[in-house]
Amino acid sequence: MEVTKILKEKLMIQEGKAQIKMLKKNKRFNIQLVEEGILVDNLRNYPLLEWKVFEKAIELLKDNNGCVQKGNAMGYKLGDGMLSVDSLEGYIAKEVYGKSIGDSVFRRVSPIVNILVWAEVCENGKGVLKLKKNG
Repeated sequence: MEVTKILKEKLMIQEGKAQIKMLKKNKRFNIQLVEEGILVDNLRNYPLLEWKVFEKAIELLKDNNGCVQKGNAMGYKLGDGMLSVDSLEGYIAKEVYGKSIGDSVFRRVSPIVNILVWAEVCENGKGVLKLKKNG
């Protein structure tokens, strides 16, 4: 699966922009295709999700039989409680953003999960993200 290609194609159909419905709340956020990845308007000072974020998410899913814990950076440091290095949030923090065990992590999991579900690459589960069977 070439997740970058899928995301680019889906965004190009919509002239490089889309509004994504959040899974838990009746809210939406905007995304925009840029050369380096996807800009999101719900990550304040860190709006860019580089392509590597999505590639590493799929890598983790494939390495774990298509299902991973999402992880939770709220109130946890990398490697603690709900933020293990094999959760989606923890793995991306370590592999993409160079975080180490014990570091604080900026929460990015919500837009990542919502974008992958919007692109029909993944399915949402309670506390988990699942790779779709065709992925």
